[in-house]
Order: sequence, then structure tokens, then C-alpha cells
Amino acid sequence: MSQYGAKFLQRSLPIALVALPFALAGCTTEKPGNPTPSIPAPSTSGQNASSSPQDAFGDLKACDLLEPVASSLGFEPPAVETYESDNGCGSSKPRYGTVAVYLVPNAGIADLKTDTGEVNQITVGGRKAVELPGSAGKGACLIGISVAEKARATVNLGLSNSGTTEQACTDAKSIAEQIAPKLPQSG
Repeated sequence: MSQYGAKFLQRSLPIALVALPFALAGCTTEKPGNPTPSIPAPSTSGQNASSSPQDAFGDLKACDLLEPVASSLGFEPPAVETYESDNGCGSSKPRYGTVAVYLVPNAGIADLKTDTGEVNQITVGGRKAVELPGSAGKGACLIGISVAEKARATVNLGLSNSGTTEQACTDAKSIAEQIAPKLPQSG
């Protein structure tokens, strides 16, 4: 067996052993040999697509939010990024730094953590938000804006070598203030 096959088995076997009791617990045997679900399958009638967290942003794209702000501040044209979610956009400005906006449909601001441990509760555009100074090191700041309990928009800003963390947070919050009014309102 190859080393990759052995690693796969080492990783898969514990998961399968943990999942097996749960899989078996969902069935009863009314007749020997005929397992039937003990809990009725959920009905899809009456559910609409908007109940999915992926729909928190609808057709809104991160680049549509970032482009007008970035161009007004002299940044290069933004490009799609997928580091924090599939709906991200980033841009750079020579001798200044980089900025990125992400729309994250499956995690709220409470899920944001930083190595520095510093998470400041703030308000952006009348919305609950958090500020993570130094989120990616000195001269960096992340602002997370609440869209719903499990949906957020983030503004990540990293300044070039001479920038301070305080300046990064000031600039990130300024950009966040410009995009916040364009975000969907939570239900």
C-alpha cells in the first residue's frame, strides 16, 4: 500500500468509526432486514431559497463594493480573490498597501479571531462590527461588519512597510463606512 493510501486510511478510519453509531441510530428495524428511517425525512415544501445563508448577499459581488472606493483612492483595478470566501476582491496601491473586501455568507463577526487576541467592538454604518488591529501583523487591520448572525463582510487592509497598525485601522474603517450602506439588511 502506498504512503498516501496508508495516510488516507489513518485519517478516514476514526471518522468512519465515530459516524457509524449515528448512521445506525437513525434506523429502526420494523421487519428484520428492512431498515426504515425512525425520523421522517424533512419536507422541502414550504421552504424557500432565501432561508439559506448563501443568500444573505444575493447577487452582490465584493468587487462591485470595492471598485468605486478603490478607484477613488487611487488603487489599481480590483481583482477577484477567494482567500476568506468565494466572494472576495482585492486591490493594491503602489507604496501604500493592499485592501480586500470579502462577503462571507456562512460565518458571523463572532467567528473572527486574531493571533494578537485583540478584538474591539465597534459600529460601522450603524451596524455591529469588530476591529482586529494587527490581524496580519504590524500595519494591518481587519474590520468585520455584521450582515446577519452567520454572515459578514470584511475589509482587510495592509499598509506597506512604513505604515502603522493604527493608520491601517483608521483607513480600513473609512473604507468599511463606504461599503456598509450597500450591504443587505439582516431580516
